Amino acid sequence: MDIKELFKKNTLMLISCGFAAGLLVFGAGSAFMSVSGSAEFCGNCHSMKHETETFMMSSHSNQQCTECHLPHSNPVEYMMEKGRTGIVDMYHEVKRDYPARIKLSASSRQMVNDNCLRCHENVMKDVNLSRAPMDTGGDCLKCHSRIVHGSNHIEGGIRIE
Repeated sequence: MDIKELFKKNTLMLISCGFAAGLLVFGAGSAFMSVSGSAEFCGNCHSMKHETETFMMSSHSNQQCTECHLPHSNPVEYMMEKGRTGIVDMYHEVKRDYPARIKLSASSRQMVNDNCLRCHENVMKDVNLSRAPMDTGGDCLKCHSRIVHGSNHIEGGIRIE
């Protein structure tokens, strides 16, 4: 039996198998995307222990790390940044060269600020930002940096929101 005849006789089965394989790949990929954004996953790295501990005590502990630390403007940008940051984090974890306290880069800080505003836009509409409008240099983290990853949580600090 030649290959043409094989495909002709088994077209429906081959299409079904291809569809099932696609569903399996899509399901596994979706599950990995969800798991790899969780605090449990991110906290597996030695360098993220403090960040995970403080996050789990914060008022934002019901969120995934990716809600703040990845862009949400479009899915392509989200996937590209997730891959890039994952590779960078793994590289530094393998080299063990993360500092004791991890600092946000300027672009990461802007991304976190954008995500603060994305989630809290209903609250922000009532806030007078005439002194430092967000689009001209205002910075959520100047006043609220310890809400999610501050040492205050470990020391019994306050919960906000």
